[in-house]
This record gives sequence, structure tokens and C-alpha cells, in this order.
Amino acid sequence: MPLITAMRQAREPVRRGIALRLGNDRTSVVVCDLRGDLAGRVSDELAARGVQALALTCDVTDEAAVARMVAEIDRRFGRLDVLVNSAGILETAAGAHPTLESLSLDTWARVLAVNLIGPFLVCRAAAPLMKRHHYGRIVNIPSRAARTRAGPPAYSASKGGLVALSRVIAGELGPFGITVNCVAPSRVATELTADLSSPEIIAAKLASTPMGRIGEVDDVAAAVAYLASDDAGFVTGAIVDVSGGSFMPS
Repeated sequence: MPLITAMRQAREPVRRGIALRLGNDRTSVVVCDLRGDLAGRVSDELAARGVQALALTCDVTDEAAVARMVAEIDRRFGRLDVLVNSAGILETAAGAHPTLESLSLDTWARVLAVNLIGPFLVCRAAAPLMKRHHYGRIVNIPSRAARTRAGPPAYSASKGGLVALSRVIAGELGPFGITVNCVAPSRVATELTADLSSPEIIAAKLASTPMGRIGEVDDVAAAVAYLASDDAGFVTGAIVDVSGGSFMPS
């Protein structure tokens, strides 16, 4: 049973794609969002496909709200097999990324709260439920920006922190049969990236991507589905780059 956490500001289309893809393989999917109507929309799509789906409203930056969310999952299903942390926001100002000097402390704190503190709170709350059954798959969604100069300051820092956090908890939870991995996309075609994409930016992205195209939601969802599967039972602490070759770590 996957648990999908998301916030609409950055990844609502990606969240939807992941939920629908995992619904192909799972009997129950819980969709969580800051806005209950958006979570409900996705859960309705899953239900129309014959998948048992539950929509929950949750602000992942709120410790008490996260605890209530996981308690409700435990009450309804008694277990949690897969957790996907896809909550994320990206700082912009007038359609552009702020620089170090133009970035406010409030914006810095908000981005880190959603992108890093949120996944920490959800992982911490979910771990005991997974450990109870000695099984779990945690998939976090950082970004290529975690290891390159591709993103703005707060976003890149938060995603780099999420990679580090994932590796630490992979070591802690491995003895309990729980894997923790990351899927790190490059630019994905969503409404958010469309707002930040002039023809010149798109041309530059295509020129730097060996596969010659921008990433699609299905590319990310497929990588998540693999890491959430039993086939990935010996994969933990890993980063799967979904970048079309635009980033190739040595």
C-alpha cells in the first residue's frame, strides 16, 4: 500500500502520475495533499480504475498533522508498505530564480520546511509502522539540482539535504527490511516548469540532454515504481537519475 505525499505548488502532476502508476501494482493507495480536493481528485481516478484509494489532507511541515495522517493509515489498513515523499516547492520571484543575495530568510525557511523537514517528519512517523511488518519501501524525490548548479539556492540545498537524509536512514532501517532510495529528475514537463521555460531555456536544456527531450511524468513514475517493487529489495541508499543523460555522476 503506497502512501503518496505531495504539495500542489511543485509536483501535483508528478504526484498524480506516481499514484496512478503505483495503483497498477497495489491494491490500496493513499493520496495525501495540502489540499484535500486535489488528493480527492487523484483518489477518484484510482477508484475508477478499481483501486482502493483514500484521500487525506496533510501539511507535511506540521508534525501533529503528519502523526494524524500516519495514525489514520494504520487505523484503516494496519500497515504501510510503500512511502513516496514527493512534496516540494521551488522559490521564484517574477518568474525567475532568486540569487543568494535576493533570497529572503522567510523563503529559505519555507522551502526547507516543505522539501526537507516534511520528508523527515513523514519518514520518522512511518518507520515504526513499516518496522512492525519488517518490510518497507521509501522513495524520496530530490532533483538533479541536489548535485549540480541547476537550481536556485534554497531548492538545491533542500534537495541535497534530502539525499543525505535518505542515505542515513537507509543505513538505519536496512536491518528491518526497509529500503530507502531517491529518484532525482531533471526538468520534467509540468505546468510549473512551463512557467519557467522560455524557448531559449528549452533549447539549452535539449542541447545538454543526450536523449534529446525533456523528461515526462511517466519517466519519473516508472523509476519510482521500480524502487517500490520487490524487484528492488536489495537496492538501498541509491540515487536513480532520471535526467536523459544531462547529469552523469562519475
